[in-house]
Amino acid sequence: MDIHDQSFRERLLTALADDPEFERETRWFDGSILVGYGDQSLWLKIYRGKAIDTLEFTPVFGYTFKIGGAPSAWEKLGSGERTFSDQVSAGSRHQATVEEMEAGGGAFRPPELAIEGNWVEVGRIYIGLIHLARCFAGCVTETAEVAA
Repeated sequence: MDIHDQSFRERLLTALADDPEFERETRWFDGSILVGYGDQSLWLKIYRGKAIDTLEFTPVFGYTFKIGGAPSAWEKLGSGERTFSDQVSAGSRHQATVEEMEAGGGAFRPPELAIEGNWVEVGRIYIGLIHLARCFAGCVTETAEVAA
């Protein structure tokens, strides 16, 4: 799947525009978020609760923070198999036995969706970030279903 595809980007912008909680939680944010999907990245400019621009590359002035992970992590979020909190927190979850947990890395398992950058801004718009991640994962899931 190509997240740089114009139709994907338009669906994502529409999903964010249609999410009143995203708008409410990012109302006072003026920054950019880099979203990573495998080895692809999509830069989003957020201003006063609206995603106003996307780029297929990171501009020279960078980003405020980024969130990214493997396609499988986004698919798990989009399908509802995992929650946002599960994906961004370290440690093992959803194992039936101690052996299964140890095989999966136990408490040392890194987050499946990694966040890095300005953690003050991440904390300020955390609920908005949850909504952005859900919208992005929903677009990933929708694209996969259309392709199948």
